[in-house]
Amino acid sequence: MFFLLLITQGFSQTTREIRKSIELKMPAGSGENGGTVAVNLKNRNLYATIVGNKTYSMAFFNGAGEMVSPPDLALLADVRGLWYNPALKTFQGNLFGTGGWVSYVMDDAGIPYDVKPSFAGQLQPGVNSVAVFNQRENAVHYLKGNTVVTYDITTGNQVKEKTYALKIGFTKKNPAPADYKADTAKIPANYNTTTVIYTGITNAEFGLLNIATKEIELYSKNDGLMYQKLKLPADVQLKDKFNFAFANNTYFIFDRIKRIWVGYR
Repeated sequence: MFFLLLITQGFSQTTREIRKSIELKMPAGSGENGGTVAVNLKNRNLYATIVGNKTYSMAFFNGAGEMVSPPDLALLADVRGLWYNPALKTFQGNLFGTGGWVSYVMDDAGIPYDVKPSFAGQLQPGVNSVAVFNQRENAVHYLKGNTVVTYDITTGNQVKEKTYALKIGFTKKNPAPADYKADTAKIPANYNTTTVIYTGITNAEFGLLNIATKEIELYSKNDGLMYQKLKLPADVQLKDKFNFAFANNTYFIFDRIKRIWVGYR
C-alpha cells in the first residue's frame, strides 16, 4: 500500500496520510455510535461494538473483514471499552458509569453468551470513558482531560504513578512552557472526549482524535509531546465521542451512516 509522507515544516513530528485498509460492516439494528474494536489474541478475530445499551450489537470478523459471528449477537452488558485478557482467555469490558468491569463467557467458537462481574464501581474517569488495552503492562488506559490514566486489569485498581500528561499540540521544536500543567478536567475543544488509543509505538504510544483537522495525533508517554500526525481522508465524518479505536495496527473510525468500522493504515 502506498503512503504519502509529508514533513511538516517548523515541527519535529511527521504528518502521514493514512488510507482505508479494511471495513467491518456491523449488523443492522439499534444504536448509532461505534464503541470500540478489539483483537481476540487467541484467533486474531476483530471484535467490534455498537455503544449505548446491552442489547446493541457486537460482531466479530476475520482478517479479511468478513463477519463470522451470528447477526443477532448482542453486547449483553452496557460496555464502553473492550479488551482481551490473555490470562483469563476471554474479553473484559468497562461499563457505563458505576457499572464496573465484566468478563465475558465465550464458547469454543469465540461467541460470548454471558457476562460475569469482575470488579465493581466506577473504575474509570468519566461515565462514558472507553478503556484501551496495553498488553505490555497488563493494564488499560483512559483519557482524563489532557492526561492518560492507567488501571491494572488484574486488580481493577488505578496505578497512579502511571499517569501521563499529554502536552496537546506541543512538539520538540514547539515545546510547552516551563509552567505547563495538564488540565485533568477536560480536553480542549475539537478533540474526541471519550477515547484515547494505545498503539505501543515508541514515542507515539497514545493517540488523540482531532475532529477539526481530521488528524490522529500521536503523543509520547515519556515526555508527553506530539511526534506524529496521521491525516484522515477529507470526506471522513468524525464525532467528539466514541467512534474511534485502534486494533491490529489499524486505526478505526466508525461510519455512522453506513454502520461500518473503517480501518486505516
